[in-house]
Amino acid sequence: MPVTLGGMSSGLDTDSIIQKLVEVEARPIHQWSGERENYIRRKDALGDLKSNLTKLNESAKDLYGFRASYNDKKAVSSNQSVLEATANKIAEKGIKEIKVKELASNHKISTDKISKDEKLPSAKFQIMVNGESQAISFKGGTVERLRDRIGEVASELVSTGYVKTDGNNYILTIESKTPGKKGEIILTGDKDFLKKIGMVKGERGEDQDKTKLVFDRKYFSSYSGEREVPSEDGSLDVAKDGNSIKIDGLLWRELALPISAVIKKDTVLEVNIDYQKEAVEEETIPFRMEIGPDEEITIKGIKLKGYNVSRIRPIEKTDDKKKDTDVTGIGIVAVDGDKRIEKIYERGKDVKGKQVLPIGNDFDGKTVSKIIFYCNDGSAKFSAANIMTPIKGTGVLEPKNIVKNAADAKIELDGIEIVRDRNNNLNDIIKGVDLTLKRSSDDPVILKIEPDLDKAVDKIKNFVKAYNDYLDLNVKLTKTAKINKPDNYGKSKREIGLFVGDMTILRLENTLKTAVGEAYPSRSENPIKILVQTGISTGAINANWESIKEGKLVIDEDKLRSTIDNNAEGITEFFGSDTDGDNRIDNGMAYRIESYLRPYLMSGRSVLAAKIDVENEAIKSTDDRIDRHKDHLKKYEEKLRTKFASMERSITESKSQGNWLKMNLGIQDSDSGTKKK
Repeated sequence: MPVTLGGMSSGLDTDSIIQKLVEVEARPIHQWSGERENYIRRKDALGDLKSNLTKLNESAKDLYGFRASYNDKKAVSSNQSVLEATANKIAEKGIKEIKVKELASNHKISTDKISKDEKLPSAKFQIMVNGESQAISFKGGTVERLRDRIGEVASELVSTGYVKTDGNNYILTIESKTPGKKGEIILTGDKDFLKKIGMVKGERGEDQDKTKLVFDRKYFSSYSGEREVPSEDGSLDVAKDGNSIKIDGLLWRELALPISAVIKKDTVLEVNIDYQKEAVEEETIPFRMEIGPDEEITIKGIKLKGYNVSRIRPIEKTDDKKKDTDVTGIGIVAVDGDKRIEKIYERGKDVKGKQVLPIGNDFDGKTVSKIIFYCNDGSAKFSAANIMTPIKGTGVLEPKNIVKNAADAKIELDGIEIVRDRNNNLNDIIKGVDLTLKRSSDDPVILKIEPDLDKAVDKIKNFVKAYNDYLDLNVKLTKTAKINKPDNYGKSKREIGLFVGDMTILRLENTLKTAVGEAYPSRSENPIKILVQTGISTGAINANWESIKEGKLVIDEDKLRSTIDNNAEGITEFFGSDTDGDNRIDNGMAYRIESYLRPYLMSGRSVLAAKIDVENEAIKSTDDRIDRHKDHLKKYEEKLRTKFASMERSITESKSQGNWLKMNLGIQDSDSGTKKK
């Protein structure tokens, strides 16, 4: 673009002249921009129409076929904290009485308390649930590591927990993932390890070879073992039934067994011990008295003689700890050839209740001939003594700590007991009803199965709303305005719909209104042929014409509910029916509306998609025209500036020539006052 200094020679405001000429030339751009905005509004309006028709289409689909809800049922429980239920279309109306006697539970077991830092030995065992088994190989470590190992291997069968009980103690829990009795956790394998951690108490089916000890005074004799016993001052009292003995004071006695017992590794001695410490008054007399030198004292002038007496009571050292731990106990005596073998199991001062002594660990394979009962202080009662040896069972280990038993659910339906292995998804008890058991109860639950009118009414309301919203939008798109004066055209144009006179949109409106008002065939015993029979109409009786002309639908909800409840088949046939018997819906109001809307909404080249494409093309074409004209304006402005610059140069040259002639011809410029020669 040439550089110009507008009006320097001509005195004209050439820049302003050029700007106005360019503005005149740019008028088509303003017109095209207005058209472009109109195309965009039409495109957006078509998008709104498509969205509105999509909602109408989906709500129409909900009124026929498998999505319809006129035959839907609902199950109402009188106590949902005990029993919840849902019903489907095939459920039959009626009332059921159900008593939830017992819930199904997942089998859950635990270990004893185990210190968090305790190092457990290695072990191998198996976990089986519902016929599926996983072998656990544990290399040793903490109980937490054992929990992790079980989770790594058997997570599909069981879930594990790690619970702090007190201090530094934890328990490991194992819970079956299969409910009911079939989900019972079965443990096999390293019995000693599982007993050590308190997971099991022995083998299932395992019995005990029990030898009961009968106390008889004639079989008691003095202790003859290797322990040094102080002078005895106690007494022995044997119960008449032979079930117990009581030792008062310091006394050691041996009970000879009538039949020698052969001890195995698992053999234990069970006995109840009740110890009571004898109360002793504190000694107050000194052990020794000494008389010291004579002394004289004067009291009010009177001299008195006396003795300085000192008392010395030496303190004897005692082993309090020994007294606390060895106040009473039991000993076992076995004979190996000519050698006597004995072991004393000391019990402390707080001993009370059943004591289990693992004598098999010390006398495995040996024959026990005598049992020692003793008391060093106070009194001790020994009762219910038995030598127990487990008899091998089935190999399946019996859990020790059962948190929850593996149990099936038990319910009573109208007096008939039913058993299931789960609490939910119970869909095989009442036809068309899915039960969920929440808790057991002694009181029966009343279950009512009835039509679910709310669901059907809500779907019809959604359709009516979508249809009325479509009519409102259609009025805005196709409305006309009356022009009274020519100069009111611009104002009235803004009131006219964007698609006034558009036959595609007008045809759709007429088609949908026809579908709503048309009569339809029905093979129902109580047929519904027109919409008004359902409780839906285009206005109340005696409504004004303007309201009726809009064509909006109005619902009489009471009549609609009554129609669905009493004539579900008729309303089903009205919205969608099979007229030729091929089991395919081919008629009905909702089916017809969905069919009419299909060309407008189908994927690919639908009617609305084509119209939106037209608007997009118009927008693109207008943008191209505007861009081309903007390029033209740039060139046009350059051309004007070039012409005006040329004009300025010409004027400048003319003035220069005139001044030269004046100078050479001696013409006096009137302004300077120079005279002509």
